[in-house]
Amino acid sequence: MMSNYVHRLSHSFLRKNKKKQLSLIWFTTAQQDAERAKYIVLGAQQEKQTIITRAKGEAESAILIGQSVKKNPGFMKLRRIDAARDIADIVSSSGNKVYLNADSLLLNLLGDADDKFEKSVGKKSSWL
Repeated sequence: MMSNYVHRLSHSFLRKNKKKQLSLIWFTTAQQDAERAKYIVLGAQQEKQTIITRAKGEAESAILIGQSVKKNPGFMKLRRIDAARDIADIVSSSGNKVYLNADSLLLNLLGDADDKFEKSVGKKSSWL
């Protein structure tokens, strides 16, 4: 009789212990999921802030470039020369042979693109 009682007691104990273990596992998993979600939200917030900061910087850059062009239309010639230099550096470091004309390098300095641009701004540039 005693052994039957002990058997039921041990069986009851094991069942309760198993329920506690399962609830502990469930709680730990839920806690880990909550922590993971918290870090995902933090990462998304940081990415949002990065995008906002980058957009503000680009907007400010566009405003400054616009002001520079208004003050001195020759600024665009300088920007074209810088772009051509960058293109030439990239092409020169390549192992391939590439033939480019002045238009491809944005160096159409003899063309009338600058004249049209300066007329649209309203004054002739004497800077370059």
